[in-house]
Amino acid sequence: MKRANKIVMAAAGLVLIVASILKSHQLLTEPIISKDFWESWLFFVIQIPLEVGLGIWLVCGLFRKAGWLLGVLAFGLFIGVTLQKGLTGAESCGCFGRVHVNPWITFSVMDVPVFVLLLIFRPKGESLLPPPWPSARHFFGVAIPTFILLPVLVLALIYNKPPEKTEKYEVIRPQEWTKKETVTARPVIEKPVDQNKPAQPKIIKQAEEWPMLRHIDIADSLHDGVVVVLLYHWDCPNCREAIPKYNKMCGELGGGEGSIRFAFIEIPPYGRQEDNPVPPDTTCLKGRLDTSKQWYITTPLVVLTEDGTVIKTWEVQAPNLDQIFEAMSAGG
Repeated sequence: MKRANKIVMAAAGLVLIVASILKSHQLLTEPIISKDFWESWLFFVIQIPLEVGLGIWLVCGLFRKAGWLLGVLAFGLFIGVTLQKGLTGAESCGCFGRVHVNPWITFSVMDVPVFVLLLIFRPKGESLLPPPWPSARHFFGVAIPTFILLPVLVLALIYNKPPEKTEKYEVIRPQEWTKKETVTARPVIEKPVDQNKPAQPKIIKQAEEWPMLRHIDIADSLHDGVVVVLLYHWDCPNCREAIPKYNKMCGELGGGEGSIRFAFIEIPPYGRQEDNPVPPDTTCLKGRLDTSKQWYITTPLVVLTEDGTVIKTWEVQAPNLDQIFEAMSAGG
């Protein structure tokens, strides 16, 4: 039983160490844009050293009973997280950084089995906390290196945060699209009221065109009139809720001359046609964002445009029709 406990705890520790290494690689190579704290960059910076520390603790066997208890609590928490992600239809559990693993696979193959094995093969006959204290070999070979490693790891993650825009990818910040103006190339010269004063150029300002139009295949259809554009990932749960609502709005408004139009724009990587949440018979416009680079966008992203310029944007939650009309009135 004691040998089985050591094997199970070491295996659980190795899982934690591997997961933390993969998440560290993700934080060092790509931006994290989630607005949810539990999936944010800051949370990962906190979580990674905790996972590394617990993983080393379980593998080395120091204070076995206390380590076992924390391991049980950690994998019990992982079960809750992966179950929630599985029920909401998330593509990946997020446990292994850029390596996407279906939440149900993580739940059934790793989290539940490790949790159950830890409960079955628990340490017996040992105190929760010292004494006995660790030997000099454990103290200098494990404890001190670990206490040095963890702060170094945190500093490495903080000071090597990847940029938000490169040739390969771009983080989309919708707030940058609104209230931006450009000066026309030819200022208008107005005749002064006072003839003794020289004429002054009148600067005419125009709203800047929505920059994403350069990357949307149906951009020509979005340049005229008022359009509610919904950018979505095929596996985004909130997108799957918003798309039927907007599809119904589009049908109710009729799409007559001068009315609001709706457009669904799919963000790569594209899903299979049968997995696409947009109905094939929709009367809304349908398009795609190009694959010239990887786009980091918090979805659903709803963009209200007029003649190709942005009036207002909404992230995560899609606005209802009253909110859209209110934004149109304010923007006008």
